[in-house]
Amino acid sequence: MRNTVHLLVAATVMTSVGQVQAHYDGGRADSHAPISVMGDHTHGEGEWMLSYRYMGMGMSGARSGSESLSTNEAFADIPGMNMGMGTMKALPYEMTMQMHMLGAMYAPTENLTLMAMLPYATNEMTTKIRMTMMMDTMEDEFDTETSGIGDASIGGLYKFFDQGGYRLHLNLVLGLPTGSIEEEDYVPMQGKDIQLPYPMQLGSGSYEARPGITLNKQYQRWSWGAQASARIALDENDQGYKLGSRRFLTAWVAKPLAPWVSMSLAAYKSWWSDIHGAAEDLTISPMMNPAADPDAKGGQRLDIGLGLNLLGKNGTLTGHRLALEYKAPIHQSLHGVQMETDYTFTVGWQKAFGGK
Repeated sequence: MRNTVHLLVAATVMTSVGQVQAHYDGGRADSHAPISVMGDHTHGEGEWMLSYRYMGMGMSGARSGSESLSTNEAFADIPGMNMGMGTMKALPYEMTMQMHMLGAMYAPTENLTLMAMLPYATNEMTTKIRMTMMMDTMEDEFDTETSGIGDASIGGLYKFFDQGGYRLHLNLVLGLPTGSIEEEDYVPMQGKDIQLPYPMQLGSGSYEARPGITLNKQYQRWSWGAQASARIALDENDQGYKLGSRRFLTAWVAKPLAPWVSMSLAAYKSWWSDIHGAAEDLTISPMMNPAADPDAKGGQRLDIGLGLNLLGKNGTLTGHRLALEYKAPIHQSLHGVQMETDYTFTVGWQKAFGGK
């Protein structure tokens, strides 16, 4: 009986070993995570990588807690500002955010990969206005826009385990306050250009610690990975506030369909806290517009993403990677009246060269 058990155990181990990737293969289409995941992989000694990402996000409507609100319900939840004979309320209703991200990575050793990223962002917001005076209610809307350099980041990825198809590394990144937090645009209620509320600013204004840990696992016919990370403001910015901490947990599975293409399915869970303090030069009242309320900025969301990774294998395309991913929320809960996220998509290019 004991010999039979030993034989069964040995057979199970041998079967499992046959399915496991003995060494992590960085030349597979699924060796990189979905393109939305940052700092997902390391490089070999002496290797460089350049990258470009385009990211877009759409938001619309209103939500408080886990419930969607109609326009009337959202306006009812806004206290409003007394304007003498009437009350003025403003409701952010639609927003699009676009970001172009340039990145570079270099591995001076087999275990350490240095990285730097520089974003350029464009934000556009439509705000509805409701003015109630005596028995009359008037509605209008206006658009605002900001664009420019966002917060850059520098740091490194330290790989400390690479065996049996597993790779495990630490993400040690510092966010730099290179994005403006004093962006202005014309607001009809004020009749002039004024400083815009928090969602329209291009940066955080603070140095940020961005720690994380990333695990990748390959099998012969598929792979999976997971990443836990955070963004923590280290100081108050020049406007007297700092963004709340943000935490992220991501997991994905990927399947090569051919040597040059793989598909992925990913889950993204994120939590973020309210803003600490308030912007000194922000003249928009948080009673009138929830976008200006630092206590209505927290929340959490769960997104599901579907991705595609393409890897050039022949001719001039050899080593070039093209990837895309579309994410949609399946649950979101927000502190106070905020816009709902509708979608996020990312398209990116990567090219590694050099190395041994």
